[in-house]
Amino acid sequence: MRSIGSCFTPLERAVLTAICDTYSSDRAALEAQLSTATLLSRENTGAGFYTRFAVERSSSAPIVGERSRAGPEAKIDGLHHGMGFILWLKEGYADCLEGYSYAESTTGIIPEAVGFEVLQR
Repeated sequence: MRSIGSCFTPLERAVLTAICDTYSSDRAALEAQLSTATLLSRENTGAGFYTRFAVERSSSAPIVGERSRAGPEAKIDGLHHGMGFILWLKEGYADCLEGYSYAESTTGIIPEAVGFEVLQR
């Protein structure tokens, strides 16, 4: 298994690992792509966050099918209901990790330092 890029927070790495585990047919391509990721931006919207990144397109063939991969849910320190996650693909390449809350503000959540527990499906 390749290592997921160091640009990701511990929460993001745990979620991306869970997504790779869930989508076994995409696992090799996702891991190859994510191992080359470089951070473009991280935005806390107050309803969740977006982590945008770039991957080396030469790292794998594009992933076919849906343009998203549903992620796990996670308990997040400071949120009563936790968060859900989606990995967005652009032209078959990992592009953005979205974390969304369940009607709670994420304004006080610092994704780089938050305590969490990823829940198994």
